[in-house]
Amino acid sequence: MSPSDRAKNLLLDDFFTGLVEAQKDVYKSYIFGSADHDVEGRERALVKLRAIEEFHASIQSIAQNSEIEKKRFKVL
Repeated sequence: MSPSDRAKNLLLDDFFTGLVEAQKDVYKSYIFGSADHDVEGRERALVKLRAIEEFHASIQSIAQNSEIEKKRFKVL
């Protein structure tokens, strides 16, 4: 199975997508529900949230890679 197919399977997996969304919600709730003086805590939660979003985006990119390759060969 190609990396693109494996990435597509991950994105279609309800458990995986639910886990990613649940983790994002944890960090969002901390950011929005933290005390006013806890700036460092919000910054750490934001860094973690961005890391999860970038990880998810990289999986999406890998999943779309096969489509990009197909289009590239048609142009050349």
